[in-house]
Amino acid sequence: MTELEADIRVLNAVNISNVYLLRDKCGRNFLIDTGDMGERVLLRWNLWRWGIRRPGDLTAVLLTHHHRDHAGNAAWVRKTFGCPVVCHAADAPFLDGTAPPPPLSGRPMGLFYRVACGLQDLQPAICPIDETFQRGPWKYGFHIYPAPGHTDGQSMIYHRPTQTLFSGDAILVGYPPLRIGQKLRLAMAEYSPNVSMCHEATLRFIRRMPEVRRLCPGHGPTLTEQATLKMRALPEPPRPPRREKVKLLPEWLERGVQILPEHIGPISLRPA
Repeated sequence: MTELEADIRVLNAVNISNVYLLRDKCGRNFLIDTGDMGERVLLRWNLWRWGIRRPGDLTAVLLTHHHRDHAGNAAWVRKTFGCPVVCHAADAPFLDGTAPPPPLSGRPMGLFYRVACGLQDLQPAICPIDETFQRGPWKYGFHIYPAPGHTDGQSMIYHRPTQTLFSGDAILVGYPPLRIGQKLRLAMAEYSPNVSMCHEATLRFIRRMPEVRRLCPGHGPTLTEQATLKMRALPEPPRPPRREKVKLLPEWLERGVQILPEHIGPISLRPA
């Protein structure tokens, strides 16, 4: 196995969102996202099929964000396989139960989206968090690129040795929850409290991103042909009116959300 030939599999039995198993050239196994709790039996069968059967078989679970369709099985995986669960620091309070996640429902949207968002609000994912990451290099060749707005801690996880980007819901290659077809698109407004913020962060990343040989989205098929070129061709979405951003500013500041360029850091009204 060469450096660019790590084994990366999408666990196809899990359908609501994509779950990926990455086995690097050192034999370490990483699970990127865990799927919805309603698909636990399917996840367990897929993991067994690929040799993840007992404690110690997984090195870590990396979560792109806290939504239940991505983090719903994290607590079960952690308990079953004895592995740490890692997410962005901004999403950790929502996952470990110390803070309620921002509601998704209550905004104008179609019936299907109201049901999906209502389910997230009614039964969010809960899991102890063993470690958090921030922007920049993490471990084992992973590099973290946050794209807040879909959730406060939505992160794209880049595996440098394989030039693979796990984009979570910041970049999609289809229409949730389907994995058929191929339509490259940015985060969906229906599931994103601050979709314009997420779009802006994602487009900033795309303008200066490293080479991507494989795009593994949170929803839709894996993109392996001309991934970098296709992402750079994504059109910029319409910008929201300035008054809408001004209206949201107090909420962003209160939650400590990143609103300035990344090298400046987040501004927060929370007490130190």
